[in-house]
Amino acid sequence: MDGAVHSHEHADIDAEGLVDKGLRKGSVSLVAAVSIGLAATAPAYSLTGALGWGAAASGYQLPIIFLISVIPMFFVALAYKHMTEVAPDSGTVFTWGSMAIGPYTGWIGGWGLFLSSTLAGVGAAEVTVNAVVTVAGLEDPPILLRAAIGAAFILLTTWLVARGAEESSRTTLLLTIVQYGGLIVFALIMVAAVLSGNAAPTAEPFSWEWFNPLAINGYDAMMGGFLVALFIFWGFDASLAMSEESGGNAKQAGRTGVISMTIILVTYVVFAVAALAYAGIDETDPLSLTHPDNIDDVFGSMATAAVGTWGAVVAALIIAVSAFSATMSTVMPTARNLLAMASYKALPKRFASVDEATAAPKVATWAMGLLTLAIYLGLSLTSDSIVADSVYSVGISICVYYIVASLSSVVYFHRTAFASVRTAFGQVILPAIAVVVLGYVLVVEAGNMMDPEYGSGSSVMGVGTVFIVGVLGMALAIPLMLAWRIKAPAFFKGRTLPKQRAHWVRDGAGPSVGDSRSELE
Repeated sequence: MDGAVHSHEHADIDAEGLVDKGLRKGSVSLVAAVSIGLAATAPAYSLTGALGWGAAASGYQLPIIFLISVIPMFFVALAYKHMTEVAPDSGTVFTWGSMAIGPYTGWIGGWGLFLSSTLAGVGAAEVTVNAVVTVAGLEDPPILLRAAIGAAFILLTTWLVARGAEESSRTTLLLTIVQYGGLIVFALIMVAAVLSGNAAPTAEPFSWEWFNPLAINGYDAMMGGFLVALFIFWGFDASLAMSEESGGNAKQAGRTGVISMTIILVTYVVFAVAALAYAGIDETDPLSLTHPDNIDDVFGSMATAAVGTWGAVVAALIIAVSAFSATMSTVMPTARNLLAMASYKALPKRFASVDEATAAPKVATWAMGLLTLAIYLGLSLTSDSIVADSVYSVGISICVYYIVASLSSVVYFHRTAFASVRTAFGQVILPAIAVVVLGYVLVVEAGNMMDPEYGSGSSVMGVGTVFIVGVLGMALAIPLMLAWRIKAPAFFKGRTLPKQRAHWVRDGAGPSVGDSRSELE
């Protein structure tokens, strides 16, 4: 690994043949790109929708499970960073999977990203509905009213994103500042309550034992908490899908995901510790994170207990802001993923259209928004808890496309990475570990989802809603992909996005024998 073998060669790692899609370079600043990654994880919305279910699964060991869960996610972030540096393309996982592994793998990865973002939008809509109901003081609104509020939210965010990346990114930056400020203030209020002896009577005092991995209560607690953590850490990659529109160079764009991931980790661990110490996990305690009335909206219930009725209204507004910015931040990159797929002829041409005035992929944006609306309305009629079913079902598609992204890095760099220890670990070894870990989680959770009691406990004809949405939704990629393969085979034959990998080139000469980019075609 000292590079001596290649003393008369240099590594050619930059991807070739990437298509210009008409997106406006420089319309998104690097700071705004980081804020998109932060907003896409939606700390306030994610915590209020997932913290209760995570605490129910893992108890007081939730902070250490957050730390353990972020390890493979950080390895995924490294894969994203290195792939963005050599192939800054809005298609991200689709583009990388197609050129490094093959068109079918890339297509499935792109579908996984699309499905994940759609399900996250569904969960965000329901969280927003809960926030609106709280602010309006509605006790038990009819299902049709709730569905109407959720539909209005989805249509509004889709319309705003369709107006262009520059305007959307500025809005996202402002909303991110607001929600992080709210979380910091609320965490300080909870800490002050704990120190003054005003925590829930059943809550245990803070203990470093919460960070002891050996204290995790068995495999089920670890896996349940891991899947929830996977959901709330997911989204950092949204900033990297904006690389074609970000200011600066590809290396700077590649770092945005790692920066987002670091900020997110600190936020979640600190807030989880404060919430556990303040509210506890005794489901019989009205303040507890796991109480049936709180588990879907822990932020609102804790804010009410901490600062009174007006606290619930403020918390609801912060959650609504978080859900709003999260939906915008997931629609933006996912629409660009559809744009890239269509640009390489992996989807119908109409998805490749970009509005000349706003440089936004309006057709792709509205396609995603309308599908999100359809799934939301469907779950409104069948699911006992849209938030829970969204959290658990989205894990499958997240695992799939993160596996594709990490495996793309392994395959793309495997010839050149071992010239140094840093690149060997960053480009191949650590992403490979992420593939193994996420692959295991994928298989185990797909099996668990067969149980109708998994998630909210709702089912359709004896099959759990989580399984239908998560597993069957992902499996739908296969017939759709094959149908498009029959209609338009050019992409699947490697004509629009040929396979390529990093390789060694002799100094002053063409590619080394056996290292041609096109040898895999």
